Amino acid sequence: MSTKKLSNLDHIEGKDTGEMRYLKQARGDGSGYVFRMVTPEKLRGRENPWTGKPFGNEIKKGLNTRHRPTARQRRDVILGEIRALEMGAEAADGFTMQSALAWREEIAAAREADPTGHEAEILALTLSGRLEKEEEGRDAPPTKTLRRFARVAQGSGFPLSEAVPQYIRERSPDNPFGFKPLKRATVKEVEIAVSHLRDFLVDTEDAACLEDVTPKLARSFRQDYLPSITSKKTKEPMAARTAEKYVTMLRKLWDWAISDRELTSAKYRSNPWDFGCSIPRDRKRDEGVREAFTASEVQALLAPKPRGTREGDAFRLALATGARINELVLLEVADVEPDASGLYIREGKSSNAARFVPLVGDARALMGARLSAHGQTGRVFPEWPIKPSTGTCGAVTRWFIDFRRKILGEESEGRVTLHSTRHTWRTAARRAGVAEPDVNDLGGWAGPKTSNSVYDHGLLKEQLEEAQEQIWQELERSDYLIGF
Repeated sequence: MSTKKLSNLDHIEGKDTGEMRYLKQARGDGSGYVFRMVTPEKLRGRENPWTGKPFGNEIKKGLNTRHRPTARQRRDVILGEIRALEMGAEAADGFTMQSALAWREEIAAAREADPTGHEAEILALTLSGRLEKEEEGRDAPPTKTLRRFARVAQGSGFPLSEAVPQYIRERSPDNPFGFKPLKRATVKEVEIAVSHLRDFLVDTEDAACLEDVTPKLARSFRQDYLPSITSKKTKEPMAARTAEKYVTMLRKLWDWAISDRELTSAKYRSNPWDFGCSIPRDRKRDEGVREAFTASEVQALLAPKPRGTREGDAFRLALATGARINELVLLEVADVEPDASGLYIREGKSSNAARFVPLVGDARALMGARLSAHGQTGRVFPEWPIKPSTGTCGAVTRWFIDFRRKILGEESEGRVTLHSTRHTWRTAARRAGVAEPDVNDLGGWAGPKTSNSVYDHGLLKEQLEEAQEQIWQELERSDYLIGF
């Protein structure tokens, strides 16, 4: 069959090939008839209601008959269904968020060009007339969709589908607004929070606006909906701390929309996500209390994972430096001194994370071996994959959970994690008598703020190395480095 492009009229009426148009006998004379036609342009890529899959370049459907008149009747029914699908597609295309935003921009431009408001009023009346006509029509989109479309088009609604990407753009690195940039992991958390909110609002048409969220709905989302979500992996309800994190992401999005983008709805005299003086949440109840490892636990964890393995090297460096595990596994070769005497953390969990971390003792030799083995890749730990959406490596944390359970048993659950290497290092630093400000410099903590803090620019590299050497000696004295 020819695949040349046909007009919609040719698709449906088939004037040029007679009464058997779109009918084929798949296996020749005497076999059953099949309906075949080039898919109308408006339907390509949309869901085929007969198969549940997107329409391709051709529509093909068995008619289950060898009788010619019956085949023609069934063909005509299918043609009618296709025309209805085309009409539905046309209606849907006319009321997308993209179309609403185009109307909003046009009305705003008319209002700016004509201070009397006459031109803008004409456009608004034209839009209202079209919406009324569509609402009265038999195949009109749902009334809720039309109303949201009208709010966006008339400038009285800010759709989430528009607000979220704009918010992320305006909080990107080097943004011209002076906004604090969002980290990649935070961007992902914003997107997850908004996804949960869409589910809560039953926003199947991707048409929800910020104005749809009232203080009452925000409270219900926080207190009832989020705690009801169960993890597919653990089968446990969402932790209170996680729920609060998502609410914080939404609160900041609304702050930006209200204050910096002047969202002027009367509902928003205050942020609906600001719950005021509510009873404090017990965030620690769903967290285990992290402890430092004991020396025997560290020895047990080191033994099965020798030097040179991705697991063994990551754990050893975390213990020796007190650095966060993602700070280590994301390291690039360019961030390490050529002689492996130290490494530079360029960014991390907080602004204080950027720092120089000296390597002493066997940790320096371990890093030197890593540079020799993997330097050509550009990464110190190329074996650990980086998740593009967040820029982090969750694989190392997931590995350690199973590994720790296997080696230390279920009794270690909720007591020690991979992050406990940081607790262990910090405890050794105190026992070694290293000054608190020096520990903060090495570990990337802010420390207490005083009036003269801005005048203190930290230790020199050689002084940091001396402090790290003291901590290494304490770890060695306490038998943490047996098997290192």
